[in-house]
Amino acid sequence: MTSEQSLRKASYHIGIFAVSKFVSVMGANIVAFGISLYILKLTGSATSFSINILCSIVPRVLFSPLIGYMADRYNKKVLVISSQILTVVTVAILLLYANWQGMSIMAIYIMMVFYTIFTSCSGITLTASIGQLVDQDRIQKVMSLNQLSMSLAAIGAPMIGGVLYGFVSIEVFLIIQIIAFSISTLLDATMNFNLYKTEKIHTEKSEPFLKSMKSAYHYIKNRKTLKTIIILALCLNLFFSAFSVGISYVLVEVVQFKSLHVGWIESIGAVGMLLASIYLTARKNLKNPIRFSKRALFALSSIFFIFALPLVILELTYLQLFIYYGVTAFLMTMAEVCTNVPIGVILQKNIEESYRGRVFALFETLAMGMMPFGILIYGFLYDYFGAPIVLIVTGVIVFTITLYLLRPSVLKQMEQEQQYEETEKLIEDKKIA
Repeated sequence: MTSEQSLRKASYHIGIFAVSKFVSVMGANIVAFGISLYILKLTGSATSFSINILCSIVPRVLFSPLIGYMADRYNKKVLVISSQILTVVTVAILLLYANWQGMSIMAIYIMMVFYTIFTSCSGITLTASIGQLVDQDRIQKVMSLNQLSMSLAAIGAPMIGGVLYGFVSIEVFLIIQIIAFSISTLLDATMNFNLYKTEKIHTEKSEPFLKSMKSAYHYIKNRKTLKTIIILALCLNLFFSAFSVGISYVLVEVVQFKSLHVGWIESIGAVGMLLASIYLTARKNLKNPIRFSKRALFALSSIFFIFALPLVILELTYLQLFIYYGVTAFLMTMAEVCTNVPIGVILQKNIEESYRGRVFALFETLAMGMMPFGILIYGFLYDYFGAPIVLIVTGVIVFTITLYLLRPSVLKQMEQEQQYEETEKLIEDKKIA
Protein backbone atom coordinates (compact mmCIF):
# COMPACT_ATOMS: atom_id res chain seq x y z
CA MET A 1 0.00 0.00 0.00
CA THR A 2 1.38 3.40 -1.01
CA SER A 3 1.70 6.33 1.41
CA GLU A 4 -1.22 8.11 -0.28
CA GLN A 5 -3.43 5.02 -0.04
CA SER A 6 -2.54 4.64 3.63
CA LEU A 7 -3.52 8.26 4.31
CA ARG A 8 -6.87 7.77 2.55
CA LYS A 9 -7.52 4.62 4.58
CA ALA A 10 -6.54 6.48 7.76
CA SER A 11 -9.06 9.21 6.87
CA TYR A 12 -11.70 6.49 6.53
CA HIS A 13 -10.68 5.13 9.94
CA ILE A 14 -11.08 8.57 11.55
CA GLY A 15 -14.65 8.87 10.28
CA ILE A 16 -15.60 5.31 11.19
CA PHE A 17 -13.98 5.61 14.64
CA ALA A 18 -15.96 8.79 15.41
CA VAL A 19 -19.31 7.36 14.26
CA SER A 20 -18.75 3.99 15.95
CA LYS A 21 -17.72 5.63 19.21
CA PHE A 22 -20.71 7.96 19.21
CA VAL A 23 -23.21 5.18 18.49
CA SER A 24 -21.81 2.83 21.17
CA VAL A 25 -21.43 5.54 23.85
CA MET A 26 -24.89 6.96 23.13
CA GLY A 27 -26.43 3.49 23.40
CA ALA A 28 -24.50 2.72 26.59
CA ASN A 29 -25.45 6.04 28.22
CA ILE A 30 -29.14 5.67 27.36
CA VAL A 31 -29.20 2.17 28.86
CA ALA A 32 -27.23 3.27 31.95
CA PHE A 33 -29.75 6.10 32.44
CA GLY A 34 -32.72 3.76 32.05
CA ILE A 35 -31.34 1.04 34.33
CA SER A 36 -30.46 3.57 37.04
CA LEU A 37 -34.01 4.95 37.07
CA TYR A 38 -35.45 1.44 36.93
CA ILE A 39 -33.45 0.29 39.98
CA LEU A 40 -34.37 3.40 41.98
CA LYS A 41 -38.05 3.06 41.07
CA LEU A 42 -38.16 -0.66 41.79
CA THR A 43 -36.29 -0.62 45.11
CA GLY A 44 -36.25 3.01 46.27
CA SER A 45 -32.87 2.11 47.76
CA ALA A 46 -29.66 4.12 47.46
CA THR A 47 -27.78 0.93 48.41
CA SER A 48 -29.16 -0.96 45.41
CA PHE A 49 -28.20 1.97 43.19
CA SER A 50 -24.67 2.00 44.66
CA ILE A 51 -24.24 -1.74 44.06
CA ASN A 52 -25.07 -1.18 40.40
CA ILE A 53 -22.35 1.51 40.22
CA LEU A 54 -19.86 -0.86 41.88
CA CYS A 55 -20.72 -3.53 39.30
CA SER A 56 -19.61 -1.08 36.61
CA ILE A 57 -16.37 -0.06 38.36
CA VAL A 58 -14.90 -3.05 40.25
CA PRO A 59 -14.71 -5.47 37.25
CA ARG A 60 -13.00 -2.73 35.21
CA VAL A 61 -10.37 -2.23 37.93
CA LEU A 62 -9.79 -5.97 38.44
CA PHE A 63 -9.70 -7.08 34.79
CA SER A 64 -7.98 -4.13 33.07
CA PRO A 65 -4.41 -5.50 33.59
CA LEU A 66 -5.38 -8.84 32.03
CA ILE A 67 -7.12 -7.04 29.15
CA GLY A 68 -4.02 -4.92 28.55
CA TYR A 69 -1.85 -8.05 28.49
CA MET A 70 -4.18 -9.67 25.94
CA ALA A 71 -4.25 -6.49 23.81
CA ASP A 72 -0.44 -6.59 23.47
CA ARG A 73 -0.26 -10.36 22.97
CA TYR A 74 -3.15 -11.13 20.61
CA ASN A 75 -4.73 -9.72 17.45
CA LYS A 76 -6.32 -6.39 18.43
CA LYS A 77 -9.06 -6.48 15.80
CA VAL A 78 -10.16 -9.95 16.90
CA LEU A 79 -10.25 -8.80 20.54
CA VAL A 80 -12.27 -5.66 19.75
CA ILE A 81 -14.83 -7.42 17.55
CA SER A 82 -15.20 -10.52 19.74
CA SER A 83 -15.63 -8.45 22.94
CA GLN A 84 -18.25 -6.28 21.23
CA ILE A 85 -20.12 -9.40 20.08
CA LEU A 86 -19.99 -10.76 23.64
CA THR A 87 -21.37 -7.44 24.89
CA VAL A 88 -24.35 -7.81 22.54
CA VAL A 89 -24.82 -11.44 23.64
CA THR A 90 -24.72 -10.44 27.34
CA VAL A 91 -27.44 -7.80 26.90
CA ALA A 92 -29.48 -10.19 24.71
CA ILE A 93 -29.36 -12.87 27.44
CA LEU A 94 -30.73 -10.37 29.99
CA LEU A 95 -33.48 -9.42 27.52
CA LEU A 96 -34.44 -13.08 27.00
CA TYR A 97 -34.35 -13.70 30.75
CA ALA A 98 -36.62 -10.68 31.35
CA ASN A 99 -39.15 -11.99 28.81
CA TRP A 100 -38.98 -15.49 30.30
CA GLN A 101 -38.81 -14.90 34.07
CA GLY A 102 -39.36 -11.17 34.41
CA MET A 103 -36.69 -8.55 35.15
CA SER A 104 -34.84 -8.85 38.46
CA ILE A 105 -32.24 -6.69 40.22
CA MET A 106 -29.84 -9.63 40.61
CA ALA A 107 -30.02 -10.37 36.88
CA ILE A 108 -29.16 -6.71 36.16
CA TYR A 109 -26.16 -6.87 38.53
CA ILE A 110 -24.83 -10.06 36.90
CA MET A 111 -25.33 -8.59 33.42
CA MET A 112 -23.56 -5.38 34.47
CA VAL A 113 -20.47 -7.30 35.66
CA PHE A 114 -20.00 -9.16 32.34
CA TYR A 115 -21.04 -6.10 30.35
CA THR A 116 -18.33 -4.04 32.09
CA ILE A 117 -15.65 -6.67 31.44
CA PHE A 118 -16.45 -6.94 27.72
CA THR A 119 -16.83 -3.19 27.12
CA SER A 120 -13.54 -2.62 28.97
CA CYS A 121 -11.86 -5.14 26.68
CA SER A 122 -13.11 -3.44 23.52
CA GLY A 123 -12.43 0.06 24.91
CA ILE A 124 -8.87 -0.53 26.09
CA THR A 125 -7.92 -2.52 22.99
CA LEU A 126 -9.39 0.09 20.65
CA THR A 127 -7.56 2.89 22.48
CA ALA A 128 -4.32 0.92 22.22
CA SER A 129 -4.96 0.50 18.46
CA ILE A 130 -5.28 4.18 17.56
CA GLY A 131 -1.58 4.46 16.64
CA GLN A 132 -2.07 1.58 14.19
CA LEU A 133 -5.28 2.96 12.68
CA VAL A 134 -4.18 6.53 11.86
CA ASP A 135 -1.01 8.42 11.05
CA GLN A 136 0.88 10.26 13.81
CA ASP A 137 -0.08 13.70 12.48
CA ARG A 138 -3.79 13.09 13.07
CA ILE A 139 -3.77 11.42 16.47
CA GLN A 140 -4.87 14.71 18.08
CA LYS A 141 -7.88 14.79 15.74
CA VAL A 142 -8.86 11.23 16.71
CA MET A 143 -8.51 11.91 20.45
CA SER A 144 -10.56 15.10 20.06
CA LEU A 145 -13.24 13.28 18.07
CA ASN A 146 -13.32 10.62 20.78
CA GLN A 147 -14.01 13.34 23.34
CA LEU A 148 -16.52 14.97 20.99
CA SER A 149 -18.47 11.70 20.69
CA MET A 150 -18.63 11.36 24.47
CA SER A 151 -19.71 15.00 24.81
CA LEU A 152 -22.57 14.59 22.33
CA ALA A 153 -23.65 11.40 24.09
CA ALA A 154 -23.49 13.15 27.48
CA ILE A 155 -25.88 15.81 26.15
CA GLY A 156 -28.21 13.58 24.14
CA ALA A 157 -28.47 10.39 26.19
CA PRO A 158 -30.19 11.85 29.31
CA MET A 159 -32.71 13.70 27.13
CA ILE A 160 -33.51 10.64 25.00
CA GLY A 161 -33.46 8.35 28.02
CA GLY A 162 -35.74 10.64 30.00
CA VAL A 163 -38.29 10.80 27.19
CA LEU A 164 -38.19 7.04 26.55
CA TYR A 165 -38.46 6.08 30.21
CA GLY A 166 -41.88 7.65 30.47
CA PHE A 167 -43.26 5.69 27.51
CA VAL A 168 -41.42 2.37 27.11
CA SER A 169 -40.35 -0.60 29.22
CA ILE A 170 -36.80 -1.36 30.37
CA GLU A 171 -36.65 -4.09 27.69
CA VAL A 172 -36.74 -1.40 24.99
CA PHE A 173 -33.62 0.17 26.52
CA LEU A 174 -31.86 -3.20 26.20
CA ILE A 175 -32.92 -3.48 22.55
CA ILE A 176 -31.46 -0.01 21.90
CA GLN A 177 -28.17 -1.17 23.41
CA ILE A 178 -28.12 -4.32 21.27
CA ILE A 179 -28.75 -2.29 18.10
CA ALA A 180 -26.14 0.35 19.00
CA PHE A 181 -23.38 -2.15 19.73
CA SER A 182 -24.25 -4.25 16.67
CA ILE A 183 -23.83 -1.16 14.46
CA SER A 184 -20.57 -0.29 16.22
CA THR A 185 -19.26 -3.83 15.74
CA LEU A 186 -20.05 -3.83 12.01
CA LEU A 187 -18.33 -0.45 11.57
CA ASP A 188 -15.20 -1.46 13.50
CA ALA A 189 -14.96 -4.69 11.51
CA THR A 190 -14.30 -2.64 8.35
CA MET A 191 -11.11 -1.06 9.76
CA ASN A 192 -7.56 -2.25 9.08
CA PHE A 193 -5.92 -2.54 12.51
CA ASN A 194 -2.50 -3.14 10.92
CA LEU A 195 -2.41 -0.03 8.72
CA TYR A 196 0.44 1.59 10.68
CA LYS A 197 1.62 -1.47 12.55
CA THR A 198 5.39 -1.75 12.99
CA GLU A 199 7.01 -5.04 12.02
CA LYS A 200 9.52 -5.04 14.86
CA ILE A 201 9.55 -8.35 16.76
CA HIS A 202 9.10 -8.09 20.53
CA THR A 203 10.20 -10.92 22.79
CA GLU A 204 7.76 -9.71 25.48
CA LYS A 205 4.88 -11.41 23.66
CA SER A 206 6.01 -14.81 24.99
CA GLU A 207 6.20 -13.64 28.61
CA PRO A 208 3.68 -14.92 31.19
CA PHE A 209 1.15 -12.47 32.59
CA LEU A 210 2.89 -11.37 35.80
CA LYS A 211 6.30 -10.99 34.17
CA SER A 212 4.73 -9.10 31.28
CA MET A 213 2.99 -6.64 33.64
CA LYS A 214 6.25 -6.19 35.54
CA SER A 215 8.06 -5.31 32.31
CA ALA A 216 5.31 -2.77 31.53
CA TYR A 217 5.82 -1.24 34.99
CA HIS A 218 9.58 -0.92 34.34
CA TYR A 219 8.84 0.51 30.90
CA ILE A 220 6.82 3.30 32.53
CA LYS A 221 9.33 3.78 35.35
CA ASN A 222 12.21 4.35 32.92
CA ARG A 223 10.38 7.02 30.92
CA LYS A 224 10.04 10.42 32.50
CA THR A 225 7.08 11.46 30.33
CA LEU A 226 4.93 8.43 31.08
CA LYS A 227 5.84 8.34 34.76
CA THR A 228 5.04 12.03 35.26
CA ILE A 229 1.73 11.86 33.39
CA ILE A 230 0.54 8.77 35.27
CA ILE A 231 1.44 10.24 38.68
CA LEU A 232 -0.29 13.48 37.68
CA ALA A 233 -3.39 11.59 36.46
CA LEU A 234 -3.62 9.60 39.71
CA CYS A 235 -3.45 12.77 41.81
CA LEU A 236 -6.04 14.49 39.65
CA ASN A 237 -8.45 11.53 39.77
CA LEU A 238 -8.27 11.68 43.55
CA PHE A 239 -8.61 15.44 43.99
CA PHE A 240 -11.10 15.97 41.18
CA SER A 241 -13.53 13.81 43.12
CA ALA A 242 -14.07 17.12 44.91
CA PHE A 243 -16.00 18.22 41.82
CA SER A 244 -17.90 14.97 41.20
CA VAL A 245 -19.12 14.99 44.81
CA GLY A 246 -19.10 18.75 45.35
CA ILE A 247 -21.19 19.94 42.40
CA SER A 248 -24.31 18.07 43.50
CA TYR A 249 -23.65 18.78 47.19
CA VAL A 250 -23.13 22.53 46.72
CA LEU A 251 -25.96 23.07 44.21
CA VAL A 252 -28.54 20.94 46.01
CA GLU A 253 -27.66 21.14 49.72
CA VAL A 254 -25.85 24.48 50.07
CA VAL A 255 -27.30 26.73 47.37
CA GLN A 256 -30.57 24.73 47.29
CA PHE A 257 -31.25 24.84 43.57
CA LYS A 258 -34.27 23.01 42.22
CA SER A 259 -33.41 19.64 40.67
CA LEU A 260 -34.48 20.91 37.22
CA HIS A 261 -32.01 23.80 37.44
CA VAL A 262 -29.22 21.48 38.59
CA GLY A 263 -29.86 19.46 35.44
CA TRP A 264 -29.65 22.61 33.33
CA ILE A 265 -26.30 23.54 34.87
CA GLU A 266 -24.96 20.04 34.12
CA SER A 267 -26.19 20.41 30.53
CA ILE A 268 -24.37 23.75 30.22
CA GLY A 269 -21.24 21.93 31.40
CA ALA A 270 -21.75 19.30 28.69
CA VAL A 271 -21.94 22.10 26.09
CA GLY A 272 -18.56 23.41 27.33
CA MET A 273 -17.11 19.94 26.86
CA LEU A 274 -18.56 19.79 23.36
CA LEU A 275 -17.16 23.16 22.27
CA ALA A 276 -13.69 22.38 23.64
CA SER A 277 -13.72 19.07 21.74
CA ILE A 278 -14.72 20.83 18.50
CA TYR A 279 -11.95 23.41 19.03
CA LEU A 280 -9.25 20.75 19.49
CA THR A 281 -10.58 18.76 16.52
CA ALA A 282 -10.51 21.76 14.20
CA ARG A 283 -7.23 23.39 15.27
CA LYS A 284 -3.73 22.42 14.13
CA ASN A 285 -1.70 19.93 16.13
CA LEU A 286 -0.47 21.32 19.43
CA LYS A 287 3.24 22.06 19.24
CA ASN A 288 3.69 21.28 22.92
CA PRO A 289 0.73 19.30 24.33
CA ILE A 290 2.09 18.99 27.87
CA ARG A 291 2.51 22.77 28.26
CA PHE A 292 -1.04 23.21 26.93
CA SER A 293 -2.30 20.73 29.56
CA LYS A 294 -0.33 22.56 32.25
CA ARG A 295 -2.11 25.83 31.45
CA ALA A 296 -5.47 24.03 31.45
CA LEU A 297 -4.67 22.52 34.86
CA PHE A 298 -3.89 25.95 36.28
CA ALA A 299 -7.27 27.10 34.94
CA LEU A 300 -8.95 24.10 36.58
CA SER A 301 -7.31 24.76 39.94
CA SER A 302 -8.58 28.36 39.82
CA ILE A 303 -12.13 27.09 39.14
CA PHE A 304 -12.11 25.47 42.60
CA PHE A 305 -11.76 28.98 44.06
CA ILE A 306 -14.38 30.38 41.69
CA PHE A 307 -16.82 27.63 42.69
CA ALA A 308 -16.36 28.46 46.39
CA LEU A 309 -16.55 32.25 46.01
CA PRO A 310 -20.35 32.73 46.37
CA LEU A 311 -20.27 30.55 49.49
CA VAL A 312 -17.87 32.83 51.38
CA ILE A 313 -17.91 36.33 49.87
CA LEU A 314 -20.50 37.04 47.18
CA GLU A 315 -24.18 37.48 47.98
CA LEU A 316 -26.16 36.73 44.84
CA THR A 317 -29.81 36.22 43.98
CA TYR A 318 -31.12 32.84 42.85
CA LEU A 319 -30.95 33.85 39.17
CA GLN A 320 -27.46 35.33 39.54
CA LEU A 321 -26.28 32.13 41.25
CA PHE A 322 -27.76 30.04 38.44
CA ILE A 323 -25.92 32.09 35.80
CA TYR A 324 -22.72 32.10 37.87
CA TYR A 325 -22.62 28.33 38.35
CA GLY A 326 -23.70 27.71 34.76
CA VAL A 327 -20.70 29.72 33.50
CA THR A 328 -18.44 27.98 36.05
CA ALA A 329 -19.59 24.51 34.89
CA PHE A 330 -19.03 25.57 31.27
CA LEU A 331 -15.45 26.74 31.99
CA MET A 332 -14.71 23.69 34.14
CA THR A 333 -15.61 21.13 31.47
CA MET A 334 -13.72 23.09 28.80
CA ALA A 335 -10.61 23.05 30.99
CA GLU A 336 -11.04 19.30 31.64
CA VAL A 337 -11.11 18.53 27.91
CA CYS A 338 -8.11 20.81 27.29
CA THR A 339 -6.26 18.83 29.98
CA ASN A 340 -7.27 15.32 28.93
CA VAL A 341 -6.98 15.41 25.12
CA PRO A 342 -3.33 16.63 24.97
CA ILE A 343 -2.37 14.03 27.59
CA GLY A 344 -4.04 11.35 25.47
CA VAL A 345 -2.08 12.53 22.43
CA ILE A 346 1.19 12.35 24.36
CA LEU A 347 0.44 8.81 25.55
CA GLN A 348 -0.45 7.63 22.03
CA LYS A 349 2.73 9.08 20.55
CA ASN A 350 5.15 8.06 23.30
CA ILE A 351 4.15 4.48 24.09
CA GLU A 352 5.68 1.75 21.93
CA GLU A 353 3.16 -0.38 20.07
CA SER A 354 4.06 -3.54 21.99
CA TYR A 355 3.36 -1.85 25.35
CA ARG A 356 0.25 0.22 24.59
CA GLY A 357 -2.32 -2.29 25.81
CA ARG A 358 -0.63 -2.88 29.16
CA VAL A 359 0.24 0.78 29.78
CA PHE A 360 -3.30 1.97 29.00
CA ALA A 361 -4.70 -0.85 31.13
CA LEU A 362 -2.48 0.06 34.10
CA PHE A 363 -3.40 3.69 33.57
CA GLU A 364 -7.12 2.86 33.66
CA THR A 365 -6.80 0.47 36.62
CA LEU A 366 -5.04 3.03 38.80
CA ALA A 367 -7.27 5.91 37.69
CA MET A 368 -10.53 3.96 38.18
CA GLY A 369 -9.25 2.65 41.50
CA MET A 370 -8.77 6.19 42.78
CA MET A 371 -12.34 7.29 41.95
CA PRO A 372 -14.33 5.42 44.63
CA PHE A 373 -11.57 6.16 47.15
CA GLY A 374 -11.74 9.88 46.34
CA ILE A 375 -15.55 9.93 46.43
CA LEU A 376 -15.59 8.35 49.90
CA ILE A 377 -12.96 10.77 51.23
CA TYR A 378 -14.66 13.86 49.84
CA GLY A 379 -18.07 12.73 51.03
CA PHE A 380 -16.66 12.75 54.56
CA LEU A 381 -14.74 16.02 54.08
CA TYR A 382 -17.77 17.94 52.80
CA ASP A 383 -19.84 16.80 55.77
CA TYR A 384 -17.12 17.53 58.33
CA PHE A 385 -15.42 20.72 57.07
CA GLY A 386 -17.99 22.26 54.72
CA ALA A 387 -17.80 23.06 51.00
CA PRO A 388 -15.83 26.37 51.02
CA ILE A 389 -12.80 25.01 52.92
CA VAL A 390 -12.72 21.74 50.97
CA LEU A 391 -12.91 23.47 47.57
CA ILE A 392 -10.30 26.14 48.39
CA VAL A 393 -7.81 23.68 49.92
CA THR A 394 -8.26 21.25 47.00
CA GLY A 395 -7.66 24.09 44.54
CA VAL A 396 -4.40 24.96 46.32
CA ILE A 397 -3.32 21.29 46.29
CA VAL A 398 -4.06 20.86 42.55
CA PHE A 399 -2.19 24.08 41.72
CA THR A 400 0.81 22.98 43.84
CA ILE A 401 0.92 19.47 42.36
CA THR A 402 0.79 20.86 38.81
CA LEU A 403 3.49 23.41 39.62
CA TYR A 404 5.76 20.70 41.07
CA LEU A 405 5.21 17.77 38.68
CA LEU A 406 5.32 19.99 35.58
CA ARG A 407 8.11 22.33 36.71
CA PRO A 408 10.39 23.73 33.95
CA SER A 409 13.19 21.21 34.52
CA VAL A 410 10.77 18.28 34.19
CA LEU A 411 9.12 19.77 31.09
CA LYS A 412 12.54 20.13 29.49
CA GLN A 413 13.35 16.46 30.22
CA MET A 414 9.99 15.38 28.81
CA GLU A 415 10.48 17.41 25.64
CA GLN A 416 13.97 15.95 25.13
CA GLU A 417 12.61 12.44 25.65
CA GLN A 418 9.80 13.08 23.14
CA GLN A 419 12.26 14.38 20.55
CA TYR A 420 14.43 11.30 21.04
CA GLU A 421 11.41 8.95 20.70
CA GLU A 422 10.27 10.72 17.52
CA THR A 423 13.76 10.47 16.01
CA GLU A 424 13.97 6.76 16.85
CA LYS A 425 10.54 6.18 15.30
CA LEU A 426 11.56 7.95 12.08
CA ILE A 427 14.69 5.77 11.85
CA GLU A 428 12.60 2.64 12.48
CA ASP A 429 10.02 3.65 9.85
CA LYS A 430 12.80 4.17 7.29
CA LYS A 431 14.19 0.71 8.03
CA ILE A 432 10.74 -0.83 7.53
CA ALA A 433 10.21 1.10 4.26
